[in-house]
Amino acid sequence: MRTPPPVLPDRDGPPAPPRLGGGPDDALQAQAAAFGVLVFFLTMAAGGLMSAQGGSKAMGGLLGLVIPAALAGYGTYRGSLWISGRAGVVAKAYTLPDGDHTPYEEQFSLEESLAARGDVPGALAAYERVIAERPTAVLPRSRAAELYAGRGGNPARAAELFREIRAIEGVARRDALYACSRLVDLYDGVLDEPGRALVELRRIIEQYPGTPVATHARDALPRMKARLLEAQRQAGEPQ
Repeated sequence: MRTPPPVLPDRDGPPAPPRLGGGPDDALQAQAAAFGVLVFFLTMAAGGLMSAQGGSKAMGGLLGLVIPAALAGYGTYRGSLWISGRAGVVAKAYTLPDGDHTPYEEQFSLEESLAARGDVPGALAAYERVIAERPTAVLPRSRAAELYAGRGGNPARAAELFREIRAIEGVARRDALYACSRLVDLYDGVLDEPGRALVELRRIIEQYPGTPVATHARDALPRMKARLLEAQRQAGEPQ
């Protein structure tokens, strides 16, 4: 039962709140503040020109503009932040309409760079450190499992990680489905455990009815069962 390439799982937990320190939120705040200051001085300048026509009352009129100008500037600052926030919400609604993703996706660039350079043991060790620290993290387990199943040469550990993904409480449906599908591939392939592959096929059919993967599993089940029975017959095992 072959499946498409991995779908990147959701990140663990909600996005971090805005914080100062050079991030995109700080840039928006700085821009909004600049607009507010600009409106303040423009309001003061316009009021000053109008007050200048009042002769001796000009200074008093100018001082009286400070509070309204400050309020106008602050209102512009807050309004700019609100508009920026709403623009972000609208953008997410169009780019992430299913609500099943987040705009930030952890990349694990260190681990990937190590693997790309051929240091598979180093990449796997780095993944294992992350896995040990984050018991509910899906993505490092998925990527480490794929590496173990391939160049890592340890399909048993790959299967263990896919089982961990499947067992994570609240795991996304797509991640659980993918883990089950990859377990079928491993059990029916390099691990040569067709009985466990059958169990995973039944799990997919029972737990995810109506999905394309379940349809595929339903088609594959009788063929795999027939192969298993034939292998048992040839080996002289009781059926």
